[in-house]
Amino acid sequence: MRPAEDVSLARMALPVIHLGTLPVRRLVAGSNPISGFSHAGAERTTAMLDYFSVENIKRFFAACEAGGVDAVIARVDALIIRVLREYWHEGGTIKWIAQTAPEHRDPVKNITQAYRAGAKAIYIHGGEVDRLFEKGEPEQVRAQLERIRSLGLPCGMAAHRPAHLLAAQDAGFPVDFFLVCMYQLQGYQGNANREPEDNFNDADRPTALSALARLERPCLAYKVLGAGRKTPREGLRDVAPALRPTDGVVMGMFPPDAKEIVTENVRTFLEMTASRSHGVAADAE
Repeated sequence: MRPAEDVSLARMALPVIHLGTLPVRRLVAGSNPISGFSHAGAERTTAMLDYFSVENIKRFFAACEAGGVDAVIARVDALIIRVLREYWHEGGTIKWIAQTAPEHRDPVKNITQAYRAGAKAIYIHGGEVDRLFEKGEPEQVRAQLERIRSLGLPCGMAAHRPAHLLAAQDAGFPVDFFLVCMYQLQGYQGNANREPEDNFNDADRPTALSALARLERPCLAYKVLGAGRKTPREGLRDVAPALRPTDGVVMGMFPPDAKEIVTENVRTFLEMTASRSHGVAADAE
């Protein structure tokens, strides 16, 4: 591990963006590895599920905070709620950006569950947004966003199809932030029992980045690393120049892949976005 003062400097340098009223550091931790959504086959999925015991999940959250990452995107399910409750009771302060869990039959109750469990912002799962738009039921997405907003929390929506995000913007959906997937995946659609054969086609990335440029609210780019198919430097090569000062990225991290994975990713992110970070205060809270 590098000296403690180096980690502290990384924390100070990582700029803050705002998802609605919520300030978060510009690199947000993803939690697909915690939940075993590897997008990389059964062996990788099993390795993630075996590694991420409750104690190792809490260690990962602590490593995020030590490295300057102050927020995690994680599902609204029993495991995440229980682990975050323990972590916060033990003194942790990581902010939870809650992702709705499509397996819940009542999405409004799932949103309310996130609110009561301490979420600081909530967004609608990308696969669910795609499903509802493709069924011709986008107003259900609007209704879920309105429920989040009624609770006084920043509300967002993700999609694997960038056109759905642009359609929501054009229709005036009440969105505070968007999550833009770099790949147009069919994937799990939120179903942990499915092991999909996703096609990570790099030809999808320009379409996603073009949509990001047209979306008027802050955006978080996700699947930047292609679920581990790219190194952080490779994954950020096209994303970093496209990010506006109000945008950030989500990175899922699997600690067995690198001993100091959080600080390494923070350092790479800072290096590759330095020229685009003007106008964002590093310490604004």
